[in-house]
Amino acid sequence: MARPRKEGKRATGIQGKHGKLYAVISSSVIENGKPVSKPEWVNTNLADVPENIEKATAYREKLLYIRGLSPVDRNILLTDYLDRFLEEKRRNIADTTFSSYFYRVQNMKTFFGDTKVREINKKKVAAFYDALFEEQHLQHKTVKSVKVLFHEILEKAVKEGILSENPSDGVALNKSLIVEYAKDNNKDEAFFSYDEVQIFLNKIKDHPLYELFYLALYFGLRREEVLGLRWSSIDLIKKEMGIRHTVTKGTKVTRADATKTITSKRTYPLTDEQVEMFRNLKKREDDNRNLFGREYNDNEYVFKHPDGKLFYPDYPTKAFAKIIRNNPELPQDVTFHGLRTSCISILVHEGMDIKSIQKWVGHKEIDTTLKYYAKVKEKEAKIEISEKMNGIVPMKDYTED
Repeated sequence: MARPRKEGKRATGIQGKHGKLYAVISSSVIENGKPVSKPEWVNTNLADVPENIEKATAYREKLLYIRGLSPVDRNILLTDYLDRFLEEKRRNIADTTFSSYFYRVQNMKTFFGDTKVREINKKKVAAFYDALFEEQHLQHKTVKSVKVLFHEILEKAVKEGILSENPSDGVALNKSLIVEYAKDNNKDEAFFSYDEVQIFLNKIKDHPLYELFYLALYFGLRREEVLGLRWSSIDLIKKEMGIRHTVTKGTKVTRADATKTITSKRTYPLTDEQVEMFRNLKKREDDNRNLFGREYNDNEYVFKHPDGKLFYPDYPTKAFAKIIRNNPELPQDVTFHGLRTSCISILVHEGMDIKSIQKWVGHKEIDTTLKYYAKVKEKEAKIEISEKMNGIVPMKDYTED
């Protein structure tokens, strides 16, 4: 008569007891401020024989996957832990959002290097926040977003038993550094006044991207919206243009059949002049298609290179920046995104109400529209005051000197 197998370990995480194989899963919990391992024995219902060890191991790995309890090395480097965190995030968020996570994580890697997760303390966290200002020259808004993400990552490390407490709890940003490294203006929010718009349009009338800039300004389109414009969204008979598609840049370029938000999906009426503009764009595309022949890259997008290749998202941004640099009479802090705010500037100048402006530019929240409305009004008021003061308190004529 064969003797029963002794009870005990059969493979990593596999134990034998009473003739059955058990998958042992350990979960870390915090007791008295310290991580404690709590084992759970799960009956695999497999007989305790050598040929079932491999099946039991596969069963345990499946349980770990389902429960999200893949083993974590308590000596893991922060760089490796950050890579793991990003890999988990990638499955659950859009690429543009993932891109922002990715670049914030690089800030962490730059500072901490080969530091182990369990070696991070409050002093190192505070030094990291200071370095974001002093060494990486980030702005307050960006540092705040890095701080929030870093807290989330360290909180995950606590739950997984690597840390006993979150070292970022209670660590505030250095107020003096916030003030020292604050920008006077947010370039993305700078915009053309009503008069500056006229100067800009006159300067670009012969530019290859005139129509792209014109549409961004006239309709207040985001970069991803104007680049995502397709011929199927333009009805020259009904004189309508729909915003239905976007082109975004994250860790890769994404051409999506969707807009940023539900309110971003909108339809605009087209004037006779705009219909004629699109007809000219279509003719230009047809001429290029005949010119390049088989080398032409056929697609449905309105804005692209002469050979049909699609614009990289940064292409119009850089072209716009070059126009600004070459025209010093234009405000030098306006970016391509500033055309969207410039549209609001025109609408405010023309006395349009807040709700109508919100609908026109596709803001999800009216508070966003109100913020820009206030900035436009402030700029217009200062220009008006300056003109009045100049008439009341005139300067001497220096040309006589």
